[in-house]
Amino acid sequence: MLVVCLAGLVCAQQKTQPPASEIDKAVEEFKVQTRNLGLRPESPRPAAANGVVSHWHGRVYENFRNDSLDAIPHEIRQRGGSKALLQRNQFGFNVSGPVVIPRLIQGSRSTYFSLSYEGVREHISRTFLRTIPTAQERTGDYSTIVDQAGNILPIYDVRSTRPNPSYDPAQPVSQGNLQYLRDPFPGNRIPDSRLDRVALKALESYPQPNAAVGPFFRNNYFINSPETNTANGMIGKLDHTYRERHRLTTELAFSNGFLGAAKWFPTAANPGPNDRHFESRRGSLEHVFTVSAHTVNTVTFGATSDSSNSGTEEQANYAGEIGLQGVSGQAFPLFQFQPYLSMGRSYPIFRNARNTYAWTDSLSTRRGKHALQVIAQHMRIQVNTFWPQYPAGSFRFSPGLTSLPGIINTGQAFASFLLGLSE
Repeated sequence: MLVVCLAGLVCAQQKTQPPASEIDKAVEEFKVQTRNLGLRPESPRPAAANGVVSHWHGRVYENFRNDSLDAIPHEIRQRGGSKALLQRNQFGFNVSGPVVIPRLIQGSRSTYFSLSYEGVREHISRTFLRTIPTAQERTGDYSTIVDQAGNILPIYDVRSTRPNPSYDPAQPVSQGNLQYLRDPFPGNRIPDSRLDRVALKALESYPQPNAAVGPFFRNNYFINSPETNTANGMIGKLDHTYRERHRLTTELAFSNGFLGAAKWFPTAANPGPNDRHFESRRGSLEHVFTVSAHTVNTVTFGATSDSSNSGTEEQANYAGEIGLQGVSGQAFPLFQFQPYLSMGRSYPIFRNARNTYAWTDSLSTRRGKHALQVIAQHMRIQVNTFWPQYPAGSFRFSPGLTSLPGIINTGQAFASFLLGLSE
């Protein structure tokens, strides 16, 4: 056995005798061919005529997922669907090596670069099962609507509220000892003349039930909506060494992205997440000075800018369209009536930007078994935010104003909404 070692390379063992079999010969030949083609680390790298290494390294890649390769999820098949959207592509490249400029720079051991890019394209279904008012409830007809126990849900007229002359304050409030009396609507139906015009107009942007999964009208709205995710990012880096003890590194990076959130409603009343746009920019310059074999000084300056935004201030005047006065347009008003899905969003419009500038000086030295590092840093941060919470108003409804005062499982928040009685 002869051991051969090349300078800077891992030692390899070579047999002094030829392979004992045809399989061994084939293995040795395969090693020779892959070493010549792949420029593996254990093989010498080619050099230019002046002895300077001048080749680059890189790769191109693509990862993907597709619904054509997947089974249909149970929740979609159960709702009668035949397709679950899933199309995801993640791709990019990177390349690095010595800087080469034809007729100017033919490759140098002192200047290297690297460049990387990555992109994402994704379209994927998001599924939800929620509860919304039935078509019957939307007209104010509660004659067959039941509570969570399956009993008829009584709706009371707030205008009929009056003190109970027989109330005994020494006893707790109960069906037989009410502090206030209130009459139910005849037939448990809210008259058409009592339905609020703003509520009825807003309901034109509210979807109808499309499922019947749970008991007592629960889980009657199935959402199968696509979400879109698009992103692009690139990082470039240049590293230059001069006068042996100095190294200068600069790095630039950017990324842009868009998140198209799944739509719970196909209208402006959608209560789901916002679409969002993202941007990021980053740059840095670093100087490393090797003072001695034991001491290094590093100075870095970096700047970063991140921003995100959603919605536009030029949106239609949805509040005015449904007859709601005294509030700004810009977005659909927020109507909340638990346990049903609400209408509108809390933060339909926002703009956020953050800029950071940092200068850092680090001195590191070693003395025997001791290491000492001193760092000085100055940072400046700028934050700009425009984030109105309820630009078109927020209205919360509860069952209190349509219930029998003090008695649970009576009244309903959505019935209060139909009457225009917000908390």
